[in-house]
Amino acid sequence: MTIDKKLAELQNLSQIISLDSWRTATNWQGADVVITEAPLSVTPNSFYPAPRSVVTEYAPELSWLFEQLRDLVNDLDGYGFWKEEFFGRLGNAANRFMSRRERLTCKRLLLAVIHECFCILEEMEIGQFKALPISINNEIYDDLFRQIENEGSADATEVEEFFKSLGVTS
Repeated sequence: MTIDKKLAELQNLSQIISLDSWRTATNWQGADVVITEAPLSVTPNSFYPAPRSVVTEYAPELSWLFEQLRDLVNDLDGYGFWKEEFFGRLGNAANRFMSRRERLTCKRLLLAVIHECFCILEEMEIGQFKALPISINNEIYDDLFRQIENEGSADATEVEEFFKSLGVTS
């Protein structure tokens, strides 16, 4: 399936969320990302690095969205290679959005994550999506290079403007 079709499916998913028709799922755990309502207890000096954590009261809803996004992209070329980057970026987008504490609602959080997914798919379409070939301590390209480039995820206003341009209301 082409990226254009994936973008259309993502727009449909955005409409579902704009209509408050999302569902819930068991807390997500996959591709080195864990979504939960309470912080994880981390074993010090463990052989395995701690997963990327997204701690939110909206964990069941965000977990449902991660499942939807997994199903949307898992048939794209190279999925096994870049899935940690993909889900890591989605987790980072959720954490960055929540850290701004701007008008946080479940819908806005879900739309902020979908916004990041749109960005990723557009990068894939033009051949600019990057993933590290080797990860140390669950680091992803986004962790290392967004800090250097002083980039970040969109704020609430940018997310709302983006979705308005698609005809989706938040």
